[in-house]
Amino acid sequence: MYQISNEKFGLFVTELRKEKNLTQKDLAEKLYVSDKTVSKWERGLSMPNVVLLIPIADILDVTVTELLRGEKIDTQKNIDRKEIEELVVGSLDMAVRDSIHQHRKNWILAYLLCLFISITEIIILVVSGSSLAEMKGDILLVTGVMLLFGAWFCFFAKDILPTYYDANKINYVSQGIFRIHLVGLSFNNGNWIYICTTLKIWTLATAVLYPLAGIIIINCFNIALWNILNKIFLIMILGGMVVSIYIIGKKYE
Repeated sequence: MYQISNEKFGLFVTELRKEKNLTQKDLAEKLYVSDKTVSKWERGLSMPNVVLLIPIADILDVTVTELLRGEKIDTQKNIDRKEIEELVVGSLDMAVRDSIHQHRKNWILAYLLCLFISITEIIILVVSGSSLAEMKGDILLVTGVMLLFGAWFCFFAKDILPTYYDANKINYVSQGIFRIHLVGLSFNNGNWIYICTTLKIWTLATAVLYPLAGIIIINCFNIALWNILNKIFLIMILGGMVVSIYIIGKKYE
């Protein structure tokens, strides 16, 4: 299979851009992207989204096939249809991989921020007079579990399911130590990315907001009230998470 080279693509774009007397900023403005994005393409650090290939080719006065090959093609030379198809499929794969990589980086940063906030909140609770013994039954346990699952989804969960999920109605996903099984909901690549995003939001939001609720209620009222309300909070959290997964999963199923 023909492999698209980021470096060859980048050098070709640079060469064509200079032939047109365009700066990176000029090209970026024509494509409605930042000049930093164009710079990444030209340095071979990333590939443009597939929807930008035709506009780039038009501006640089080449065909999409030439753009993806990273070289001009002799008009007398017949290009194999299979090679053209592989170029297009390859560009889609690379665009998807770049998107997934950036998506994961963003969630890793979000997780680290939530981890820092959660630890800070626990320290505030301890400093304010709440002992670890009082917290370990609910705040520490819930926060710890949510951070654990959040770490799994942000660092290790695969964003793409095997292709057989798209061809069959499968209501469970198993990845390493993680397993999710929901009756009446079929997992596939149409809804899995949205389900993962939903779970990331719920786990990280809970890890931050649950101890925050504890800080407010324990310090403004008393721990007895917290012991009553935290059970209600847990039911709302777990119930809301399951309902959200079903809604999102069904919407994109």
